[in-house]
Amino acid sequence: MKRHFYFFRHGQTNENKSGTTYGNALEAYLTDDGIAQAKKLGEYLSDKDIKVVYSSPLKRAIHTAEIAVNNPNVEIITDGRLIETTFGFWYSDGDEIQKRINDNFNRIKSCLDDIIAKDTHTNIAIASHGGVTRALCYACGEKIAEIKNCQCFHFVLDDGKWEFVDFFDTGITVQNKSDMPK
Repeated sequence: MKRHFYFFRHGQTNENKSGTTYGNALEAYLTDDGIAQAKKLGEYLSDKDIKVVYSSPLKRAIHTAEIAVNNPNVEIITDGRLIETTFGFWYSDGDEIQKRINDNFNRIKSCLDDIIAKDTHTNIAIASHGGVTRALCYACGEKIAEIKNCQCFHFVLDDGKWEFVDFFDTGITVQNKSDMPK
């Protein structure tokens, strides 16, 4: 049985816009552009027959999912394993950084594995963050460098094998100071 998965990052937040790299340390909210991005994402998802959304418990991811799915009959299930990492560990030594990267990947992958094992829906969305979305894509065999706000990656799982189908970009250009090289 083919199962479709749609992984997407939340819309632009006040903190993205201001240049803060905040991970999970701060509860940020969607900007007007972030809301517009979520609505555009909703246009893309509108014919995908999404039956359930798994989301980071952070409000920016939940709010993006609510806007994008725009269907009160679609359950949004939060899972703490989909939360963004904290970024303080980047200031650790090399061995500690690699251990934290591995721990984060394993946490995110365990969430995806549980969804696959326990959820029988054929069209599933996962709303999260840039680092989490990158890890989800990597777990499915795709290395993605940059993930924009509300960018969505479509994968099919068929007989235990992942296939990358396509990605969606809202086309709404925003200036995120947090995405600019320092």
